[in-house]
Amino acid sequence: MTTSIIGLFESAEFAKKVLSELARIGCKKDAMEILQDASTDEISDRLLEAGYEDDKARRYADALQKGGALVVAETDDDKADDALDTMRRLGALSPEALIERIGERESQQQENERETEEVESAQVIEEEPEVGKAQTTGGKRLKVSVSEHEVQERITLLEESVEAERNRVDRTLKPEEADKAFQERTIEMTETREKPVISKQAHVVEEVVLTKHSGEREVTVSGTVRRQDVTVEDIKGKAGGKKVLNA
Repeated sequence: MTTSIIGLFESAEFAKKVLSELARIGCKKDAMEILQDASTDEISDRLLEAGYEDDKARRYADALQKGGALVVAETDDDKADDALDTMRRLGALSPEALIERIGERESQQQENERETEEVESAQVIEEEPEVGKAQTTGGKRLKVSVSEHEVQERITLLEESVEAERNRVDRTLKPEEADKAFQERTIEMTETREKPVISKQAHVVEEVVLTKHSGEREVTVSGTVRRQDVTVEDIKGKAGGKKVLNA
């Protein structure tokens, strides 16, 4: 199962460094890309394909029209946290933070054109979790196999047998009996035996049916985001001291 992770950065050059870091932790190079100088619809459609909601995809697409570069990485679930931490460590920005950063940079450039002065700046940075969706597959499989086992049934078989028995006899035949007795003939008696015959008849004794039900469910995804705030303090000291901003 894979997870889509995105991160906004100020420039394409820095985004390429991010790709190198992601590849170093095991992300596949052919599953990563940099979006830049593309239309709002093209960027929005790419993020919708990655599983992001329409309004969030539109926010990122609008921010990229101001500048910057978007890193999109498809990574295995077991590497998703490392990839996300890498982007955060390298300074991934929210759309609002990118627009603010670009605006500050443009304002600074304009200010530098008017006059030269010493400037120190600190940014208010807020992380924003990006949650996508990935599909997993599962289910049940019916495997049909054929086995054989021996069965036994008891039946009663008819069995006949013919036996020949010689008995000594001492009897005088009458003349008319003697005429009939001296004739050639054949006497037969048939014996019958039954033998078992097995025939088979198949019939259904059970059915297993697979049924797929589709539905939707809502889950709550939690995570930790960071925010960097900036406070301004006056430093008491000698005249001519320099003002310092601490984050």
